[in-house]
Amino acid sequence: MGRRRGSLDVGWALFLTPVLWGATFPAAKIAIRTVDVLAFTGWSRLIGFLTVLAALQLMAGGQVHARDLRRALGPGALLGALIFGGYVLQTLGLERTTATNAGFITGLYVVFTPVLGLVLFGQPAGRLAWAAVAVSVGGLALLSVQDLGALRAHPGDLLVLASAVLWAAQVVAIGRLTERHSVILLSLGQMGFAAALHLVVAAPGGLDVEGAADIWPLLVVTGVLGSGVAFTLQLLAQRELSPPRAAIILAGESVAAAAFAFAWLGERLLPHQWAGAALVVAAMVTSELGARRADLQAEAAAPT
Repeated sequence: MGRRRGSLDVGWALFLTPVLWGATFPAAKIAIRTVDVLAFTGWSRLIGFLTVLAALQLMAGGQVHARDLRRALGPGALLGALIFGGYVLQTLGLERTTATNAGFITGLYVVFTPVLGLVLFGQPAGRLAWAAVAVSVGGLALLSVQDLGALRAHPGDLLVLASAVLWAAQVVAIGRLTERHSVILLSLGQMGFAAALHLVVAAPGGLDVEGAADIWPLLVVTGVLGSGVAFTLQLLAQRELSPPRAAIILAGESVAAAAFAFAWLGERLLPHQWAGAALVVAAMVTSELGARRADLQAEAAAPT
């Protein structure tokens, strides 16, 4: 997959996505004290869809061709289904395992992304990318585990592992689709299908409109920012970034979640968790600097 000049700037821009996703963790934890989990996720995805729909009017100036919209429906449905499946499996797994296990196992999508890219499309990640993946996984392990001896097998672990595979598949799929389709239409499609699926699942238990109105600031964080803005930024950035490189940057979600939990909920990190956060950040920065160095070398070697 070719990369355009200025891809470093896009790489740094993608750093905003895990920051926004990280903010949704404490926001969701507070919100589900008032609203049922399924209703909350349904509202978050719906608001995310409405955010992208509003952005479509700004970015496309209202000029959307029906042909382009039809072409984006299938890919959007695929991405939306992967998002929905990832959230559902992760939630079901959390009910059957510990937060420690779930946090670390979810982070394994950083490993699954280059593996899926290689197996499905023959895309090699490169030695530097694999090194950054290894460092980030080590960091995620330290960051996710409160007690270094606390990791035990639980029935829900396989469900969370399956969700990590779906998150990796979403990153890989975006890498293939953004070069062929309008980013804003893909974003609209994926969030629209994800919202529809979440609302269907939530409908039997009720959407609790009154409760949702009481937590509207939290829905702004999880819906507008965490769903609409963050997933659109991911699509925009992955037009120029390889899936492994994007996955390493997105691993910063865990660090951002810890930082926001510290600020909003007063949660504290142990020394080994701070070390883990530092390793994840180091992997992200190393990946970006290495990618920039490779871009410069390719530009220097190219005929003028």
